[in-house]
Amino acid sequence: MTTRAAVPDGETFGALIFDWDGTLVDSNDVCFTALARAMADAGAKLDPDWYWPRQAITSPDMLLAWEQEFGHLPEPVDDIIRRCRGYVRAAAPNLRVIDDVALVARTARQRGQRLGIGSNSSGSVVAAGLEATGLAVLFDTVVTSSDVPQGRGKPEPDIFLLVAQQLDAEPADCLVYDDTDVGVAAALSAGMAAYNVQTGVLSAPIGAAPRHRPAVMDRVD
Repeated sequence: MTTRAAVPDGETFGALIFDWDGTLVDSNDVCFTALARAMADAGAKLDPDWYWPRQAITSPDMLLAWEQEFGHLPEPVDDIIRRCRGYVRAAAPNLRVIDDVALVARTARQRGQRLGIGSNSSGSVVAAGLEATGLAVLFDTVVTSSDVPQGRGKPEPDIFLLVAQQLDAEPADCLVYDDTDVGVAAALSAGMAAYNVQTGVLSAPIGAAPRHRPAVMDRVD
């Protein structure tokens, strides 16, 4: 058992915003398998070596990138995405909650902080996962790529800015938890502090006023 970076509890912030895939739940294999299966149904192959460096972007943007590199898919992108999302929803009971991050959310809820989710996944996929894991009761609002124009998901700031708006929170008073550089970039671009749950790095947007580093909770894997 290896002790990794501790997770800030975010107590000094008015609102906490959590990514979904890879942050609150371990869904990486589920998402890859679903997209690979949906593409295989259409007669196309998804190479894992090509997929993993791009896993943080939205599935529609990923398939558009695939077409730019390899040519048109045998089926419309929308049809493949619809089938992929169905596979992910069906696998929702297999999702594993990432306990140390979920504990931060549960503790913040008990303190009365405002909590939201900002995800590059689709609304139906996140909703199915929240129901399957029982985490839905923790969050005041959920914003996904379904709520912003295509191409405006992370690393653009739109998703996180919309979460803050729905939480009635100023961006500077929000701490984002994400597991990718793409998500951290989106948070910083939105004027929010960001904690990368994979690297253990807590970042503040350029020009932000100094804050005391939040207390941390031990992370054990």
